[in-house]
Amino acid sequence: KTSGLFPPLVTHMVAVGEDTGNLDEMLTRVSEYYDREVEYAIRNLSTMIEPILLLFIGGMVLFLALGIFLPMWDMMSVFKGGAR
Repeated sequence: KTSGLFPPLVTHMVAVGEDTGNLDEMLTRVSEYYDREVEYAIRNLSTMIEPILLLFIGGMVLFLALGIFLPMWDMMSVFKGGAR
């Protein structure tokens, strides 16, 4: 308890499990709680990353499109007799 290695929730659940004789059930509940917390954190992270990734891919497509079309437009202006 005093080492600080485990969160208070875990130490309280272990204490309750020891007092009631259901330590395995309490540890299972703690495990399920932390599994839900991890799933929730991953879901939130993927929700935040999705728009950022979409903007990054859109920027890359724009960069490639400009890299292809700008030289073509320059060649068109040269063929029309206009100079830059």
